Amino acid sequence: MPDTANGMPPDRRPPDRRPLHRLPPAHRPSDSVVRQAIVWWAKLQSGVADLRDQESCSAWLAEDPAHRLAWDRLQAIGQDARRVPSALAHTALNAPASRGRRAALRGMLSIAGVAVTGWAGYRHAPWQRLVADFSTDVGERRSLALADGLRVTLNSDTAVRVNVSGNARNIDLLRGEMLVAAELRPGIEALRVDTGYGELRAERARFDLRRTALGSRVGVYEGSVALLRHGVLTHVNAGERLAYADDAETRRGASDPDRLAWVDGMVVAKEWRLDDFAEYLARQRVGVIRVDPAVASLRLSGVFPLDDAERALKALEPALPITVTRHTQYWLQVGPREI
Repeated sequence: MPDTANGMPPDRRPPDRRPLHRLPPAHRPSDSVVRQAIVWWAKLQSGVADLRDQESCSAWLAEDPAHRLAWDRLQAIGQDARRVPSALAHTALNAPASRGRRAALRGMLSIAGVAVTGWAGYRHAPWQRLVADFSTDVGERRSLALADGLRVTLNSDTAVRVNVSGNARNIDLLRGEMLVAAELRPGIEALRVDTGYGELRAERARFDLRRTALGSRVGVYEGSVALLRHGVLTHVNAGERLAYADDAETRRGASDPDRLAWVDGMVVAKEWRLDDFAEYLARQRVGVIRVDPAVASLRLSGVFPLDDAERALKALEPALPITVTRHTQYWLQVGPREI
């Protein structure tokens, strides 16, 4: 029966680390199977599961190899999601009572809520990585040659599903951000990228795209791409950028090559708000960066390291009236400098 202390059966095998697209299709877990696995995991983590629940979960795991595969993948990813609240909790429980502490506790409850809400916890329980062919952890970047003339670089916390069989070249961006370099090859169809809010088509192009729970955006730096959305085809040329979502119109702007600095582990800020800068850094680390509303709207410019949020924020202290405090390795606080 499953061990409710860690949410996994005692006979659990080590997770299969091979890319999922190399596994037999019959054993690749579908989205529905992944969601079932997360529901079982959430129930066993909730503290209210009884013996019948444990036996039912074991029976579900035995029904299909895809169930076991989804479960193993979930445990491997869940370790990262579970370690953050514990570290933050020790700090918060030992800290003096304050408005900041209460806000931090609310944040921890939001994170810990993943164990109750299951697959709906988009930020801290990325179910998309369970059904992905390739993915990155928080803070990891990865460059991949998917086929002749097709290379992608995945940013932090990104998951993609890939089909490059025959003359097809298809990518599903399930979450996160990536840079794509595509070149046309004889007899090969144009690249298709499903962003969740529309489909991109490209023959020869270099572009980046990001998908969140609120929408997607694409910036083109070489060549051109076409966005098919709601039956309408919109062309995007080099130097242009589109932002779009299901419930909003497509917004066109200028692409900025400096946005690609993340590929080299850097971030280039140009008159960014401080809270936006902190949010950008937070994508690359496990934990919380809190910015006091009193300084959130301060503006900054410069080039900063992407993988060391504390160093990047402290570099602003001589220029801005702020103080950066580290409570633990997971919790950074940015507040006004005391006069």
